[in-house]
Amino acid sequence: MHRRSFLAAALLGFAALAGCGPRWRVVTQANPAPFVGQRHFAVMPVDYTGLRVGGKPESMYLDDKDEKGQSSFFGDKAAIDEEFAKALIEGAKEEGIEVERTPGPMSAPFLLRPYIAYLEPGHYAVVSSSPSELVLTLRITAPDGRVLDEVQFSSRTHPPNPSTMLGLAESEKLSSGGRWRADARGVGALAADYLASRVAP
Repeated sequence: MHRRSFLAAALLGFAALAGCGPRWRVVTQANPAPFVGQRHFAVMPVDYTGLRVGGKPESMYLDDKDEKGQSSFFGDKAAIDEEFAKALIEGAKEEGIEVERTPGPMSAPFLLRPYIAYLEPGHYAVVSSSPSELVLTLRITAPDGRVLDEVQFSSRTHPPNPSTMLGLAESEKLSSGGRWRADARGVGALAADYLASRVAP
């Protein structure tokens, strides 16, 4: 068993004893799992269709931004996609699972389709702050497009404490884009753990 798998199993066991469940919500799951022993997957870019930001449709959220703010938001979306895929690929690799990026359906046995429907930017100020939130749904599909597994992950990142000295990692969280990047890395790591749990249950 890989070290990461051992740690994940230990953490899940502790969570069970503590009355906590896994850090994801299963919407649907193929049974029996067709992924057992599978070591090759492909991941598509994040789908933002129907995205809501801070409770508003994306178009309304952008209406409140100037040109610079809109450009920054589009950059944030691209960075979320990049950070999610990087964390997923690296986490899966530690489990002996190869995940490669692809712009569309390909010949991989199974395809990972990430979808983000909700982003909460949160805010940062000296007197008050609130965390960001990112909700991502991951669908694992067969080559013919059938959804085999669908699972939801979420992450919240709190702004840094203004009373502390800010290092690089903390200063990143001053902006909503920086917090979303941290959230994307978090859900990417969770997605890798979920994938490992289905490949080697």
